[in-house]
Amino acid sequence: MKDSLHIAVAQTATPPESHDEALAMVQRAIDSVPEADLIVLPELALCGYGEAGRVQRLAVEQDSAFIGQVAELSRRSGKGLIAGYAEQAGATRYNSAIAIGPDGTVRGNYRKVNLWGPYEKSLFAPGTPSPVMEWGGLKLGLLICYDLEFAEAARDLVLRGADTLIVISATSRPYSVVPDVLVPARGYENGCHVVYANVVGRDATFDFIGMSRITAPNGSVLAGADDQGAAIIAAEVKRSTVDAWRAGHNYLADRRPDIYRLS
Repeated sequence: MKDSLHIAVAQTATPPESHDEALAMVQRAIDSVPEADLIVLPELALCGYGEAGRVQRLAVEQDSAFIGQVAELSRRSGKGLIAGYAEQAGATRYNSAIAIGPDGTVRGNYRKVNLWGPYEKSLFAPGTPSPVMEWGGLKLGLLICYDLEFAEAARDLVLRGADTLIVISATSRPYSVVPDVLVPARGYENGCHVVYANVVGRDATFDFIGMSRITAPNGSVLAGADDQGAAIIAAEVKRSTVDAWRAGHNYLADRRPDIYRLS
């Protein structure tokens, strides 16, 4: 049984102004990595992050025609896709990540739990933790940007079986500590891969840092982008790498949750 995925990250630089532009962006990402099994786009990639009016205008329901078109691009290419979008659910709006399998079916939809600052809190409601998804012999869990800064969010997913954390992000300056320190640290302390897909460049008042990366359980960087523009990075992510690392660094089994007060 295959225990690996060829995962690509599309570090995006220009926010779409319409659903048609968003579809074109997804198609370009698909065309850029013909060998990929799964392509990951950043937080709110399908509507852009920086302008509240654009976020509201491009927000859609999960079962909308637009998401159906995105799913059709996945189906036609035979590639999985994970991307951020503004999800409208009745009168409530969420900062969400949708996970679409290579057959075009929705495998998971995660609504960001930890909203960052007044900007996000004015636009979105908080959601609930991500499902853990079986995917090509791996088990994936979703986080969105600020979620990564809460160690318990990553640990929860790993304790529920995740061996790979997919983190879609819109991290801006001056927070390079996130890709430089937190991404490899979350992987190291949980014995898992971390796939971090970030935005780069300016959108309204935000100046995004890029620095997307894919890290191994030992904290090493398998693939990385810089902070200078749009980029595609890719790496082979393997369950066997996780198993080998955990065999010698069994933090999960050595935990002592009974002696720490966490509430």
